[in-house]
Order: sequence, then C-alpha cells, then structure tokens
Amino acid sequence: MTQIISILNHKGGTGKTTTTLNLGKALNLLGYKVLLLDLDAQANLSQSLGIENESQTITDVFSQSLNDLPVIKIGEFFHVVPASLELSAIEPSLYSNIKSYLLLKKKLELIQNEYDFVLIDCPPSLGILTQNALIASHEVLITVQAQFLALKGLETVYSLIASIKENLNHSISVLGLVITQVNHTRLSKEIIQTLKESFQNKVFETPIRQNIALAEASLNRRDIFSYSPESYGAIDYMNLAKEIVR
Repeated sequence: MTQIISILNHKGGTGKTTTTLNLGKALNLLGYKVLLLDLDAQANLSQSLGIENESQTITDVFSQSLNDLPVIKIGEFFHVVPASLELSAIEPSLYSNIKSYLLLKKKLELIQNEYDFVLIDCPPSLGILTQNALIASHEVLITVQAQFLALKGLETVYSLIASIKENLNHSISVLGLVITQVNHTRLSKEIIQTLKESFQNKVFETPIRQNIALAEASLNRRDIFSYSPESYGAIDYMNLAKEIVR
C-alpha cells in the first residue's frame, strides 16, 4: 500500500524541503518507488532538483487546466511533481469552492498504486494547500528546528491535524517529529530533551545534524547522496529512512 506523507511545519526554515528531497532519495536508495510532490509556491523543492520553468506544474492542476498530475522522472523509480511561483496567485480563488479541498486527494488516488511512498513538501502556512495535503495523506512528518521557540506553534499544527482527522480524513496520524539543525550546544540538547518529554515516542531517534553539505547540495541542484554520500546529512537521512521503514 502506498504511504502518502505530508512534510509539515507552518514555520519557514525548519527543513521541510531538505527533508522531503533527501528522505525521498534515501527511501529510493533502499529500493522503494518514491514520488515527491512540491506544494510550495516558492518551488524550492523543484529548484533543488534543477527543475525550473516547466510548462506544466501542480499549479495547472489546481487551476484545473490540467487533469493529471505532471510527473517528471528524476531517477529510477524516483519522480517529482513540480511547483511554480504562480501557485500563490491562484490559492485565494480555491477557498470559494469546497471541491478544491479534495482536489489533491482525488488526483493522487489515480496514481498512488504506482509508488511505495509519496512525500508532499507543504508550504509554510496552514492554508488550503496544506489542508489539501493533509486530506490526501495517511501520515504527517513534522520538522522541528533544534532552536529556541521550537515548541511554539506545534500546538497549532496538531490542532489542524486533529480537525482534519475528525472531519475530513479519519485515517491520518502523526508519523513523528524530526528534529533538524541539531548541534552540540547545551541549548540544542535541552530542546531535544523537552521535545521528547512533551511528545515522547513521536520524536524520531534520528536527529538531522547541522551540516553545510546539505545547503551546498541544494545550491548545486542535487540530493545529499549524490553530492556528499559520506556527509552527516547523508548518514542522518539514511538512518531516518530506515527508522521510518521499520
């Protein structure tokens, strides 16, 4: 059965795009068929893969000028649905149509059996695009920075997931919290401890350490495994993938 996972946090800079790309590639390297879906109007995931100025993107699906998801092959059994900057322009028009909330779910139902995992890179907001992702997903992976105020806003995220679960998608659950940008400072260790005390078994054992290679890989339009396979970033995302599979 396909696992559809939303990568979510309503704050920017928590590592959603980095996690979507590199977790997806790690799962692919483990032998799974993976589809990445860029749902952020900034299109950072698409750009990190060197995909820009595509004639067809997820924007065309939401504007209903395209019936099928525009899937691009980026590797063997490793595909992506790109986004474009125009996505933010059409978002306000979606709120007036109740069917818009179910659009992504219906499109993914047509192709989901072709993949083992679908990872959705959500925008840094809790608007209709993120709600589309949650309605379509089986699980949610929340990225949390190992920084001050990391807990701030998580209650809002959990509240939205609970509302979606109660009213629109009874099968959705929180897969776990991934702590990103971890370093050796006392503050970082205290935040990790606080998160584990607050969310207990929902915090993944694998943290994502601060690693310049992750930023460099993105700038070079590559995943961490093809850019620096021996780096902390590659090691951490592979360990996270194995933890998710277990």
